[in-house]
Amino acid sequence: MPYLRLYSREVPIDQKRVIARELIQITLRTFHLRPEERNRITIQFVPEFARNADATLEVLGHDLTEGKKRAFAEEATGTLTHLMPGKPRGRIASLLRIPTRTPRHVAVQFKELSPAISDPFVFDSEPRVA
Repeated sequence: MPYLRLYSREVPIDQKRVIARELIQITLRTFHLRPEERNRITIQFVPEFARNADATLEVLGHDLTEGKKRAFAEEATGTLTHLMPGKPRGRIASLLRIPTRTPRHVAVQFKELSPAISDPFVFDSEPRVA
């Protein structure tokens, strides 16, 4: 199942919930997952300053075709640019209450997961007779 890590400035908890809900919907749609698989999607928020982007979204999953990657990246960047907090204003801009409308840049990175690492353990709940 997909693992998503969002590296960005600190995000308030209520905004994290909105972002997580949107990323889950995008993941279900673009990776063609069943609705009941929503609980197997992991999203981790990592407070970290990104130098060349306002946020970096790392996507780890199985069978990441170019089409799936492209569809996910387009939807996720479009959504996150509106939901992510912008860069903090400078001191003078804050004092003068000048709004800053800097365009946000979201980088998306994809990594293929090994089935040996990420597949859940499968066990039989019925006792076996030898």
